[in-house]
Amino acid sequence: MFVRPRSRRPDGSRRPERPGAVLRRAVALTAGAVLAWTGGTVAFAPVAHAGTVTPTVHCTLPAGQGEATGPQQMSVDLSPAVVDPGGKVHAKVTLGPSPATSGLSLSDVPTTPSIDFAMSGGATGTVTVTGPQINLDIPSGKPIEIPPYEGDFIIPASAKGPISFTPVRNLTRTKVLGSTYETPCDVTGGGGSIGTVTAEGTAGLPATLAAPTTAVRPSTAVALTGSLWTAGATPVPSLCAADGGGCDTGKFVSSTLAISGSGELTGSAVLAPAGTVPDGSYLVKVGDGTKEATAPLTVKAYVPGGPRAIALSRAGAPVGSVVQVTGSNYFQDRWINTVGLDASGATLDDTAVYVKSTPDGTFSVDFTVSDPAIASIQVDEGNDPATVLTTPFTVTDASATLSAGAAKVKPGGTITLSGGDWPTGTTPTAALCAADGSACDSARISGSTLRINADGTLAGTVTVAGSTPRAVYALQVTAGGAQALTPLTVAPTFVVLTPSAGPKGTAVTVLGQGFAKVATVSVVGLRADGSQTSDPVRTKVVGLDGAFSQTFTVNATDTVAIRVREVLVNPRTETAAFTVQDGTVPAGPSFALSPSEGPVGTVVQVTGRGFAPVATVSVTGRTADGKQTSDSYVTRVIGLDGTFALNFAVRDPATRAIRACEVLVNGKIVQQSFTVS
Repeated sequence: MFVRPRSRRPDGSRRPERPGAVLRRAVALTAGAVLAWTGGTVAFAPVAHAGTVTPTVHCTLPAGQGEATGPQQMSVDLSPAVVDPGGKVHAKVTLGPSPATSGLSLSDVPTTPSIDFAMSGGATGTVTVTGPQINLDIPSGKPIEIPPYEGDFIIPASAKGPISFTPVRNLTRTKVLGSTYETPCDVTGGGGSIGTVTAEGTAGLPATLAAPTTAVRPSTAVALTGSLWTAGATPVPSLCAADGGGCDTGKFVSSTLAISGSGELTGSAVLAPAGTVPDGSYLVKVGDGTKEATAPLTVKAYVPGGPRAIALSRAGAPVGSVVQVTGSNYFQDRWINTVGLDASGATLDDTAVYVKSTPDGTFSVDFTVSDPAIASIQVDEGNDPATVLTTPFTVTDASATLSAGAAKVKPGGTITLSGGDWPTGTTPTAALCAADGSACDSARISGSTLRINADGTLAGTVTVAGSTPRAVYALQVTAGGAQALTPLTVAPTFVVLTPSAGPKGTAVTVLGQGFAKVATVSVVGLRADGSQTSDPVRTKVVGLDGAFSQTFTVNATDTVAIRVREVLVNPRTETAAFTVQDGTVPAGPSFALSPSEGPVGTVVQVTGRGFAPVATVSVTGRTADGKQTSDSYVTRVIGLDGTFALNFAVRDPATRAIRACEVLVNGKIVQQSFTVS
């Protein structure tokens, strides 16, 4: 896939023109040039033992440009005079002027000549000699002169005795404006043999070749197998006409064919696109420099089975986003043009992208939302107006959002991020900044699984470096041209309130991390002046992992914060703000994971409420089929308020969920998914 201004097609020609118009222009400009390049030099003296004939040839000019008939001299020197059956013959070819001529002068035109010979006598069939590609200067109104060229061919392994070779056709392939044109010139009379080679001796058994018996599509890999090939040789595939002539290695664009030490041929060869390999019956030929074999092959391009259809990965996105445009039921190997339109339907040229349809008639292309004026996206096949499809698109506000959940994390801890309206097709990066958004430092983020989904939502986690000092920071995420900040407190000890606001009577889950193991903590409400509210004190014993959970009911309307303090000498004290609101008490979550995704080694804070007081809860990792992972289970005694909190380390990459079970008959079982990123 590549991106160009809408004003030009991928081959460099002006985009508004239809493919047929481009072809007609190319042929009109080069009519004689691409039609008459079966001609050659005229003043070469015959080489010793060379055969020369001057038959009448009939040339079929490409792209409907007509025909030309006339004499053409052909001189060929074959060597060696005697060759093993199945052996290689070298040919030197010199052609006289072609009946057709060029109407314009062109320079450095890539040209590949070839000639077919019919064998008679000691062998039958057709062989092809193909010369190397050369660049020609084509004069206007004068015969085209192709320098003498050389090539090899292999006679059948069954050949025996003198074999006569008679020219039956010459073929020239030329490349103009990115397209390849073929000009065949068939011998219609006055021909004859140009030489004889004698097949004697034995060259071993003939190689075998097997190709698919069902039709194959252009641009697809064709599996080929065989045996009795030359061990360790390099096999070269070519595609020939059904009669064995016109063999062209260029009709295969790549190959993985290989010959083993035992002479077995394996691998595949990828056919050229449909424009180069039309539907039809062919022979696929493989040669290894010593042997060759052919097998029939039928080529048939994909035919759409229904109306064309397109879809967008999202119907709206901010400027800078990348939207995936997909389509189906298109003809294969066609240029699919995708472009934005403004509200009036005018084309926004600079938004255009181009991609070729696949062998199964589908396409997928990344369309960049580069213009705020885009109101719809249009797709066509090869600039054909009859294929135009349009779908609405909305350029949305580019203000990306960012949230860090509890917004508190220990140094070295992992926290889940979320957000919306991010530019798709971009990679988000994170940094930790001062509270005012300055002095951002990406080194303070030691790991990230952040990603932007197709709908523009941000998901994933970031891990704060273990050396990060305790402070209130601003976490910055940047992707493409979008950037957002969210507050983040980094501290070895902290508390999180769920919820952090609510009406009188709200039961708040107070979650603590980083406290002294098995210490007792007290939980109280605070007024604005720092004094304790009238709500009763709650206590809880901290777990071995330094975490605890306790429910604290806020009945005092003057509460502005909740404080947690260890009942120890030099106790740790942490405070979190709480806002008393009007309304009814909201329901809190019964089971939660923080974060809900992360790499192997992530320590997940697992919290629950509504469990049986004083019962034991067991927390385990679970695989996709529900089995327990290899990670050790973690247990905790549930508080009198029915809550618990613990840390569970995810070390098994097969983890797909984390489950909490009461160790009771018919005890509660809850589970939340966890993604190992």
